Amino acid sequence: MNKPIILAGAALIALGGVALAQPPGGPGPDRPARDADVTRAQVIASVEQRFARMDANNDGRFTREEAQAGRQARRAERMTARFDRLDADHNGAISREEMAAGQQRRMAEGGRHGRRGPGGPGMHHGPPPGGPDGPGGRGMRGQRLFGEQGFVTRDQLRERALARFDRADADRNGTLTAAERQAARGEMRGRRHRPI
Repeated sequence: MNKPIILAGAALIALGGVALAQPPGGPGPDRPARDADVTRAQVIASVEQRFARMDANNDGRFTREEAQAGRQARRAERMTARFDRLDADHNGAISREEMAAGQQRRMAEGGRHGRRGPGGPGMHHGPPPGGPDGPGGRGMRGQRLFGEQGFVTRDQLRERALARFDRADADRNGTLTAAERQAARGEMRGRRHRPI
């Protein structure tokens, strides 16, 4: 499997939030720092880079199948990385001692998965990324991303990202400040938690 496909951040682009959401990990070529200003040109460049990684067969469409294949590849990569972390002596087998040491490390890092969030160590928030509502799923989020046709194009993703950018750009100067991005994230969270 092609490693760039593994890195596809479909959920962020799917909702057009490349300029608004702060994905896991530090800043990068298509991830601004949390306090950095973001321009329309940067949003367009980010969509272009991410779409190129997600469109595995370069046909101009990102499909549910490509999303699912990417999700499976990421899962396999995570499992391999976990095994490699546990296999301290790199002999291809995990002993009871290595398993116990791994469990102690996880607990020291903040719980079962080492995650820290508003709910405390090890808490999960929202549906699992690979669940039926995740990118490529058949639930509401998958439906919003792929629509009835079962795919999304680069132009569609760019339009969504720019529409979200324009809504968040309060002073309409073509640049999102950290404050505008934070306000937009708060508004999105509020909409998600409203009753239907």
